[in-house]
Amino acid sequence: MDIFVVRVSDIMGEFGRKEIYDRLPDFRRRAADECRNQADRDRSLTAGALLLFCMKKGGVSLEETPEFNENGKMFFPRESGFYVNLSHSGDYAACVVDTKEVGIDIERIRQYKENVARRICLPKEMQYLEGKKEEEKNRVFTKLWTRKESMAKLSGKGIALLLEAYENSGNVSEGGGDCIYTKTYTSISGYFLSVSSHEDHFPDQIILLSPESLGQWR
Repeated sequence: MDIFVVRVSDIMGEFGRKEIYDRLPDFRRRAADECRNQADRDRSLTAGALLLFCMKKGGVSLEETPEFNENGKMFFPRESGFYVNLSHSGDYAACVVDTKEVGIDIERIRQYKENVARRICLPKEMQYLEGKKEEEKNRVFTKLWTRKESMAKLSGKGIALLLEAYENSGNVSEGGGDCIYTKTYTSISGYFLSVSSHEDHFPDQIILLSPESLGQWR
C-alpha cells in the first residue's frame, strides 16, 4: 500500500489548470467540469493528475477507462491487483493504491456540528465529544469523520456504511465477520487523513509528492 498526497496550490502553480485539464482522460475532465466553483475544480484536477501518476506507477495504461459502482466508487475491471481511491480537501489531494480494496479520506479540520455528529457517532463517541472544549472537539470530530468516511469508501456503499459504521479500537466487524482496519495520519498540519483496508498493513508514513515528482504522470 502507498499513500500519496500533493498540495493543490503547488500543482496549480507548477503546471496550470489548462495543462492538467488537457492531459486528463474524459472521465476526469467531466468530474472537474461538474465542480461548483474554481477551488473545487482545482482539487478535482489535482486528484486527476494524482490518479494518473498512480496508474503509471502501477503499470496501468493511461488509456484504461475505469468503471463506477452505484455509489460512484471507481474500479478497473480489467486490472487485477490495482485498487485506488481518491480524496481531497482544502489545499490537498490524496490517493491510496494497493493490491486489494482500499478507502481514503482527507479532511481539513472542520467545525463541529452536533446534528451531523449525532448522525455518524455512537452514543459513547457523542459523550466523549461533549466533554471536549471547542478546539479539541473540532479535531476529534474531524478525525472520526475521516475514519468513518474511509470505511464507507472501502466498502463502496458510500454514505450508507458511513452512517452505520461501528468503530471499535480501529477495526469494524461487518455482517460476514470481515474486519475493517483503519489508520489515521496527522503529519499534515491542520488535516486528518484516514485509510481503511480489510488487512492491517499500513505504511508508517504518507508520501508527500513535490510537483516535480508528480510531473512523472505526464
